[in-house]
Parts: sequence; structure tokens; C-alpha cells
Amino acid sequence: MPPALCDAMDAYLLSKGKGPAGESGLYRTNAERELRKFVAYLDDQDVGALDEIDAETLRTYIRDELLGQDLSPRTVRKYFDYVSAWIGWAQREGLVDTHYGLQQTAREPLPDVDTRKETRQQSWRRDQRQAILSFVDERAHDAIDEDGLDAYGPVRDRALVYVLAYSGVRGSELLANTQDDRRDGARWRDLGADYDTLEILGKKQEWEDRSIPPQARPALERWETVLDPAPDWPLVPTLHYPSLYESLADAGCTETDDLTGHADAFAALREHGSRPPAMTTDGARRLLQRLTDEAGIDVDEGYLQLHGARRGVGRVLAMQQGADEAADQLGNSVAVVEESYSDILASERAEKTGEAFEEHDN
Repeated sequence: MPPALCDAMDAYLLSKGKGPAGESGLYRTNAERELRKFVAYLDDQDVGALDEIDAETLRTYIRDELLGQDLSPRTVRKYFDYVSAWIGWAQREGLVDTHYGLQQTAREPLPDVDTRKETRQQSWRRDQRQAILSFVDERAHDAIDEDGLDAYGPVRDRALVYVLAYSGVRGSELLANTQDDRRDGARWRDLGADYDTLEILGKKQEWEDRSIPPQARPALERWETVLDPAPDWPLVPTLHYPSLYESLADAGCTETDDLTGHADAFAALREHGSRPPAMTTDGARRLLQRLTDEAGIDVDEGYLQLHGARRGVGRVLAMQQGADEAADQLGNSVAVVEESYSDILASERAEKTGEAFEEHDN
């Protein structure tokens, strides 16, 4: 690919990256994927520098490449926005004179997007939440009766589901994200002494305190008793044996043949002053798929999803306490909450309006 374009792309991605080296972060990962496709397209069109890109180049890219992939209108616009943002950065850096990505001539082929809400995102309903919690409760209790303090999997899974169901934390705030080096999972030291707060790295890359409601605390307390973690251990560690053995090898422990279970692996990690890796968001999705299936819960989207738990918390708070309380718990702005749960808030306003007229007329 043209060196000038590659150099400009790398510099832009570095400016958008997270972490010490600017090489991680979800936006950077997604932008890099689409920009590499765009640069490859430019190479095929014999365009070798940013200042050779004009409105017609972008029109053709939208028409021939993006619209030819059977993507939704919203996704086409999202992918083009990555390209447009790069050109905007180049203009600010003095690499190009004109930001063609903003010109109507370039953007004309972009499909219209219905500004009304698209297919409603999943939100854990009360019956679904109660069903999954009842299932993980029974599963954990049976495992404790059978294995005692060796019941790692079911007790960990119960704690995870309870935190998701009641706290509203994002999966990426609680678990490891392979696309962002800074997100390596919440630690036990981040949890309040009474299990009532959790310090997380929020969406804006700032440390924030989130409340853990009383309903989720007993599950966390029991999980801590079973795991016996060091303060720097992840709140939700992986139980994947190869990953645990890799952590042991990194800590200098090569004698793993005699380890017969999770208890041995965790004991060896403690002995060597090491820690297990955190469960990833992908791992949590697979776990929720399995738990939903085993519990026999009917879900239109196939399984109870990570973001569905967060939205379920938001809906309950918006319905019962209003947008301000929901925003405070979720770490969102009130404006975002009002947009996300506008149906609930509109219904609440309708009831209050009706009450106001009843009081006035009587």
C-alpha cells in the first residue's frame, strides 16, 4: 500500500489509541479495520497520497465498496464516518486543504437512516432476571453441597450474574477486553469493604465508583470465601486451565503436571505471587449463552446478553426513580438516559399529566 497513506493512517490511529503506546482501544481497532480497506481501495485506484483524495473519490468508494457489502444504512454511514474522521484529522494537521468528507457532493450516495428507534435492544425483563438468578442460585448451592470450597465455577458464575443483573456495570468495565489493554478486569481491591461499591474504568477512560446494590452482595461475599483471592486478583477470573497454566509459567512455575483442579492451580498462583487472568467479555458472552440454554429461558435474541443486563437495570431505575437516578447508577448523562428510555419516561409523564388534570378538575 502507498507509504504516504500508510504513514498518515498510522499517525491518526496512534492519536486515537488508548494505553501508554496508543495501540489499544475499541475505536482504534474498528477504525483501523475500515481505514485499511479504504487505503487498499485507494491503492487500486492509483491514489497514493491524502491530497489526491477528492469528493469524487469518496463518492465512488461509497457507491462501489460500502453499498456493495449488503450492510445496513446505519453501518454504511458508520464505516464512512471512520474515513471522514481521518480526512478531518489530516486537514487539522495541515496534510490536506479541504475536508471532502463533509461535502455534500461526496456524501450524497450515503443511504438515509430512519431516525426513529431501530429494533429495540435487549433488556433483561423481570421474569428473565428472576429465572437466571434462580438458576445460578440453585446451581451454586448444589455445587457447594457437593464440592464445598472447591465449587469455583458455579459460585463465580453466580457472582457475575448477580453483579450484572443489579449494578448496571458494562461488561468491559468488569471484565477483560482483548481489544483494549487498559481493560484487564476489575480487581478485588477495587471492591468496597462492604461489597457496596466498585471502582471501574468508565467509558470515558476515567475511574468511577459504581454502587453494588444489596441484592448482589451475598453472591460476591460467598465467591470471595471460595476463591480466597489476593487484592490484585481479578474479581471474575478465568477458569480456563491453559490460561491458568500460562500464568503459572510466566511466574516461573513449570511443574503443573501434578495440578489436579482449580484449587491446585489457584494455590500455585498464590505461592508464586502471581494471579489468574480475568475472564474476557467474549468468555462472558459464551457463559451467558450456556446458562440461558441450561436454564431454559426463552429469549428472542437467543440468550441473555451482557448489554441486556445493563439496560434492564436502567429500565427499572428509569421507571421507578426517574432519569436522574438511572443516569447516576449507570454513569451516563441524563440526556443519554432520557433518549435510551424515552418510552418509559414518556409513559411516566403521561401518568403525571393525567394526575395533574384530575387534581385541577376536581
